Amino acid sequence: MSSAARVVDLAQAPRPNIAYGETVAFRGDAGQQFAWTFNGLDRRGVDLAKIAPPGFGAKSAIAYVGRDPSNRR
Repeated sequence: MSSAARVVDLAQAPRPNIAYGETVAFRGDAGQQFAWTFNGLDRRGVDLAKIAPPGFGAKSAIAYVGRDPSNRR
């Protein structure tokens, strides 16, 4: 997880705001972690249960991704 810019504890912040292109490590209730780089679609919520590894337990966590700065719409 050394490439992650920050760690988000989902017990404390289940709906974090993420900058487009940011790499974030997420920590679950049992101390497990996974990292993700948000460089796909911008301006939307991402259901972390869909990108977390099996058994992570992110069932109600949503990451809100900001606007891609190179996107001029």
